[in-house]
Amino acid sequence: MKHNFSIRFKLTTYTIICFFVFLGCIVATASVLYSTSNQKIINNQIINTSKQVVSNYELYFDSAIDVSNAIQDKIDNVDVLNNKPTVRQYFDDVLAMKSEIISISLYDESGNLIVGNTNYVDDGKSNDESFQNAIDEPLINIFSAVGYKDNRYAFTLSRCVGFNREASEGVALIEFDFTKIVRLIYQSDLGENGHIVIFDRDYEVVYSSAPNFVVEDLNATRDLILGTSTTQINGQSFNLYVSTISNTGWKVAVFTNNSQIYSVFYSFITIVAIVTFVLSIIYVWIIYMIVKQVTYPLYRLQSEMNKVRDLNYEEKKKVYRKGNKEIVQLEDTYNEMMKRIRDLAEKIVQEQENQRKSELKALQNQINPHFLYNTLDSIIYMIDKGENQKAEEMIVALSKFFRISISKGRTIIPLKDEIEHVRNYLLIQKIRFGEHFSYYINVDQDLYQYSCLKLILQPLVENAIEHGLNDDENDGRIDINVYQDEKNIIFEVKDNGYGISEERLKTIYQSFKDDSIHEGVGLKNVYQRVKIYYGDSADLIINSIIDEGTIIRIIIPKEEAKKHEKK
Repeated sequence: MKHNFSIRFKLTTYTIICFFVFLGCIVATASVLYSTSNQKIINNQIINTSKQVVSNYELYFDSAIDVSNAIQDKIDNVDVLNNKPTVRQYFDDVLAMKSEIISISLYDESGNLIVGNTNYVDDGKSNDESFQNAIDEPLINIFSAVGYKDNRYAFTLSRCVGFNREASEGVALIEFDFTKIVRLIYQSDLGENGHIVIFDRDYEVVYSSAPNFVVEDLNATRDLILGTSTTQINGQSFNLYVSTISNTGWKVAVFTNNSQIYSVFYSFITIVAIVTFVLSIIYVWIIYMIVKQVTYPLYRLQSEMNKVRDLNYEEKKKVYRKGNKEIVQLEDTYNEMMKRIRDLAEKIVQEQENQRKSELKALQNQINPHFLYNTLDSIIYMIDKGENQKAEEMIVALSKFFRISISKGRTIIPLKDEIEHVRNYLLIQKIRFGEHFSYYINVDQDLYQYSCLKLILQPLVENAIEHGLNDDENDGRIDINVYQDEKNIIFEVKDNGYGISEERLKTIYQSFKDDSIHEGVGLKNVYQRVKIYYGDSADLIINSIIDEGTIIRIIIPKEEAKKHEKK
């Protein structure tokens, strides 16, 4: 006779073997991938990128200095004071050839404009610090900080120049458009929050591509002076490259996010994850085949027990007896308990169904008298005032209203009837209150194929009229909207009245589940009815803003609305 080993023995043995094979593959793969990662290559790539950025700057400023030298050569032997048109034409020609130049002007040492390009406007550049620096240091080109005006970035090159064969001196001001260089900065791959900062000789910021300059940028640049290092700014790690732009004395600090360095690690993790996923599928398939072979009888028994849980099992059914000894023992216990479980389950289901019907009738009966008393009061009020025609109209509307309310004793009615029901109610109240309020009903026509629990809209509208609208004004408005989303039908009643305070709203919500609280009886009844009939997937939600109004939504599942349609 074949010996039946326990499930624990079989699963433990096979799982341990598969686990160690799986773990060995993961460790071997991780070791190979990790050894191929080369951080030095990534660092070199970052340095090369930074050097290229600095090179672009140097080319740009070298070009600016070339323009300055060319202007000096041109006016060196020219009597500028007597040949202003010639000099101005030369400035115009330079602007035509160099699109990055905005303006060229020549001032005397006192700051008076001698000549500028044709469209040049003297806007006080001679008052800038760079103008005086050019006079104080006549042998070098002075660069101003990069500014932003007229929707572009710009800086000014100031240089002390001689003319009339060095007999006279002045200051040439050349304004350059820096926008193209700024665009190149943004195109540089510096990683998240990577940026470039340019400092002058005194470590004053000339330009920063970061939206907000931080002190850490300055400190890191000062500490490094030249070369590369790693620094922390705002909790992020950056690779810092500092270099000097020749002929300017400026320092360029390039901050590259070290995420590029970590990208190798992330790629390593990604590959490991993919390999792990593939191996996991293989592992799960192997285990599945093993477990299926060993525990198939257990699966059969489990299926029968699931039917017990769902109250969908057959009376006394013999299950698959072949299998491990633990399964055979469980099957015997299962068959012994089956009849007792079935009897108890049927008894409980019947008791709960009876209780549900009783609760539903009790809650619905609380609403009908409440509305009837209010409506009869309105009719009596009309008769007392001698408005018999309006009273007659109200009685007709009331008869239609109760015809739908009764609905031959049905609890579920077509959604169209529920809308007609609340329309009659509003007609009654409109006759009573006149111009005190207006109402609008908007229904998605596709929803008329559904049914719903009756008398769920009227209590909400009644609540809006009695507690939401302002008694002293005639601009009250009630909107009733019925629409749908993917899974639900939403009934919405909206007013533009007083609104509900947060404290009272909290009390109303508490009353839904606490019978000792008597706040918002109508809302409470509707909430309990939809919960009893549609279950937890249904809800009543209240949104309110003081002095603006209140929106109450009833949400019922469309699937349940179709299911109850036949009841």
